[in-house]
Amino acid sequence: MSSSPEPCSSCSKSIQETTEVISNYAESIIDDYDVFDPEELRNKQMFEKPRGEKRWLGRERHRGKERLHNSVKNRTFIEKTLKSDEPLSKNAIKRVTETTNDQLELNVIYSLDKKKRWQTADTTSLLGAAPECVNAEVVERNALETCGYVHSDKSTFAVHSKQINLNKEAGDFEVRSATSSGKGQHYSNFSPKTREFSKEASARKMNTQVEDHVLEKEVEHQPTVSYNIYKTHPSREVVGSQMFKPKVLSKSGRHRVNQKLELEDYDDDDKEFDEDEDETEGNFEQTPPQCVLDLSACIIENRDKKSRKHGRKDCYMFEEFEITFSNQEETFEHQIDELRRECKLIVKDLRPTQYLIDASEWCQLDGEVKDGEITTVIVITHLKKNTYNFLINSTIPISPADRNLEKLIKRLSYVKTFKEAVSKITSDILTNRRTFDTMRMSSMFYGRKTVSDLLQDPEEWENQLVNLKWPNQHYNATWANSEELSQVGAKLEWNDLCATIKKENRLKTGYTSDDMCELCHQRKRSHELFLVDDENKLKCTECLREEFYRELRARRVPIDLKTDTADELEYLPTFIPLTILNLYVRMVSETIYKDLGAAGDFEKCPSCKSAVFFKEIPSGNEKKSQNRSCPCGYSWCKHCGRVPHWPMKCGEYAEWEEKWLLRYAMRHAQGTGTDTLLQVTCSCAKEVYHVLLPEEFIECPGCKTNVNMNTMRTVWKHYYYPFDPILRKYIKKGYYVIGEDYKKSPYVPRAKVYTEIVKIPGIRASVIEICGDARDIRYDIHSRNRAVNREHILIRKKVMEREVVENLLGTSVYLVENVTAWMYMSSQYDRNVKKTLESVMENRKNLLSSLEGEDSEAISECINKLRKDINNVVTAVEKKFSEAQDL
Repeated sequence: MSSSPEPCSSCSKSIQETTEVISNYAESIIDDYDVFDPEELRNKQMFEKPRGEKRWLGRERHRGKERLHNSVKNRTFIEKTLKSDEPLSKNAIKRVTETTNDQLELNVIYSLDKKKRWQTADTTSLLGAAPECVNAEVVERNALETCGYVHSDKSTFAVHSKQINLNKEAGDFEVRSATSSGKGQHYSNFSPKTREFSKEASARKMNTQVEDHVLEKEVEHQPTVSYNIYKTHPSREVVGSQMFKPKVLSKSGRHRVNQKLELEDYDDDDKEFDEDEDETEGNFEQTPPQCVLDLSACIIENRDKKSRKHGRKDCYMFEEFEITFSNQEETFEHQIDELRRECKLIVKDLRPTQYLIDASEWCQLDGEVKDGEITTVIVITHLKKNTYNFLINSTIPISPADRNLEKLIKRLSYVKTFKEAVSKITSDILTNRRTFDTMRMSSMFYGRKTVSDLLQDPEEWENQLVNLKWPNQHYNATWANSEELSQVGAKLEWNDLCATIKKENRLKTGYTSDDMCELCHQRKRSHELFLVDDENKLKCTECLREEFYRELRARRVPIDLKTDTADELEYLPTFIPLTILNLYVRMVSETIYKDLGAAGDFEKCPSCKSAVFFKEIPSGNEKKSQNRSCPCGYSWCKHCGRVPHWPMKCGEYAEWEEKWLLRYAMRHAQGTGTDTLLQVTCSCAKEVYHVLLPEEFIECPGCKTNVNMNTMRTVWKHYYYPFDPILRKYIKKGYYVIGEDYKKSPYVPRAKVYTEIVKIPGIRASVIEICGDARDIRYDIHSRNRAVNREHILIRKKVMEREVVENLLGTSVYLVENVTAWMYMSSQYDRNVKKTLESVMENRKNLLSSLEGEDSEAISECINKLRKDINNVVTAVEKKFSEAQDL
């Protein structure tokens, strides 16, 4: 097979995040450094030590030391610590941390050079960030001597402290500095009672002696916020000797002060895949001991990347636990056979006591398009008697409240069969899926939080808006856009893609027993070990996972872990999350297609998650190359991923949508106010509506709740109103009788968004009218379904030959709205195009009227007229594009 070409733009975008490397500190330090002098290597015999005497080699000249010092002499780190004469409680530490405005966490080493952060972190700014109720100081130290090699207190060069002036305004303070030269002094020498202050501070010492005495009494028992700035001394002779101190290692191996940390020392929950991790992480045991300072081992990982890593775990569910069933009656094999008889479940044999159940179809919503990828697998491993190991690997996230597996284990421990256990698990996943889809819609609609933020908020999972009718929720539906102006891709079956990338392997799976991994030397159970390299070595699932991630980051696909298994792809879900595994399958499939000469690229459908292949379109056909559609009925823009918007460019559409959505909301809002636009998400969780304030009464279109805007009380339908939480509990228990007290209950909607009308960008009234009418028709799902159903009836009666109505109806209103907006945004108004768009709407209306009858000629005439007008509009817009390019 030829070398693998570069992946397509879509897969490159997906893998670009996974190929980032977070370490910017170890670049060229170890590679450029050599502990031997090149001259000595070339003349090795000349420098051999003669017998019986010590040869004088002259003055020591170590070029490696100079290079190492030049590479680290400009590195600067900062660490915030909290000191106190008395032990501080957690609440006291928390109060000090919250009142300190410096964006630094306690006991964390930050780099002042990385990405040019904190360039303004001077002494005054740091001291000013600390509250006045605590002491503050900035301590400058030697960086190399504070990394664990020498006592840090002996490497202090300067101490800057803050002195509050009670006679001045709040926030005013003076800075007292004490400095040292040479290699530094002990920190205790810089205490206020023993140190010698700078000239400026000494000049004011006599004048402020009384004030200082009073102030010291007030703050002597207060904690001290210490900003420790670690720098390399500018002189190589001062700190050069510290760079080459050998590590102290006893023969017994018990005292290893400077030994590198092993992987088990890190709190890495599931060691899940993180594209921001360092590629060399996990190979510490393979690095030989060095007699020099390894700066890359002294760097603390960026906190932002850590938070993204743990947040990214919420994007899927990868949970493993052990459970003991107490009520099981049938044997393990009999229950597995019962699962095989389920037509929507796929059961695969992995080991004699381990089975994989593909439950993707059980996690599929009824009546929706089937997902193209595998979404959920459950791996069951028999350990002993009635004790089993369960692994749930799913692309559907889990609620934060359910991450404690104790409740799930307790629920499953009483089931009688595996079928019942799988049913309970998939039911929870299906519920989570509905909630997750709602959260994604809520994030797009409200914009107050990202999807990842919503996933980590337990209240969002509890207050789900599953039944809410979102305005314009059919944005990306193909029937609401234009299939004729989009490139419809070829949806590939996921099983076919998996069969394509499977390697031909006639080996039988090699089974193991409880043993030790020969790479990490950790004791593992049999189902966590794999034989590799022709049964010459044992590797555990954690080591194989890290190896898989390294190869995927480097884009060395296909990946061969060299496990002695009949089908390696079937075993990957036991230790690789499905989100990563599905990405890998798409990458390898695209590589194979490119090797076979296919011109095009793969994209993942945002709706059904299928792999869709789009052929390469010749240049000059922008109307086809900009919009893309999946056979499942979802369409999107190729460049920005948003709703299709040809002929507008992505930037024009973003600017247009920002003001158009608000103006369109005002068009259908209740009331006649001119001050504020209010968007209300009703407490019934079914409707979102708008009101123009000031207005006396508003009414929910769904539940018909009428609210007095002056008192915010419900005034109609006394048997329904949004009860207070305490009243809701009483009503359910029968302790409270509904009566006139509904007038005292406030109306508490799920969400309210206020927008001042004067701040909404203006749009020409004629444009609002044309685009508004087109959008009303475009997203009228009832009118669309009626026309499509009527067309199917006429086709069965032989009045019509094929389906054409849906595409024509969608394309017509799509062009009217977007072309009108494009002419307005680009200032390319054309009277002929406007008249043609009016004709499009008229012929569309005539087509709907003709469908009510059964006159084949009349229907054909309306279809031809509408298609002719559509072609004229597209041709006119393309002509405008060509004229603009010629200019």
